[in-house]
Amino acid sequence: MKTLALYFSLLTIGIICSSSVPATNTPKKLPIDYCEVYGAIYLEKDRSFADVRVYIEESEGLAKMQVFKEDNALYADKPGIWYITKNRNLANYRVYIEENRSFAQFSIYYIDNPSFAGCR
Repeated sequence: MKTLALYFSLLTIGIICSSSVPATNTPKKLPIDYCEVYGAIYLEKDRSFADVRVYIEESEGLAKMQVFKEDNALYADKPGIWYITKNRNLANYRVYIEENRSFAQFSIYYIDNPSFAGCR
């Protein structure tokens, strides 16, 4: 009987302790769909810390995503609209700019009009 009571008390303590753990950010699913990359973007200097790797195209026709650089983070709420932040902790995604197209997950082209921003 003592063993059963001890078991239930340990179970109760375990439930209470596990439910009091603060919630953390859920990790991003891999691989990330390139259309989901928008919002606050931190341009990572190290490839191993990046969420995605992109290549900047010279031609709009070859890019998978047209990107507009937004000045206000509140308006970066659609695919292709990026607010470039200098704070890694405030970023939705960390992006590494690849020099070689072969290592990139997708390619981007910077545009001047937010109306045409988005993915193909």
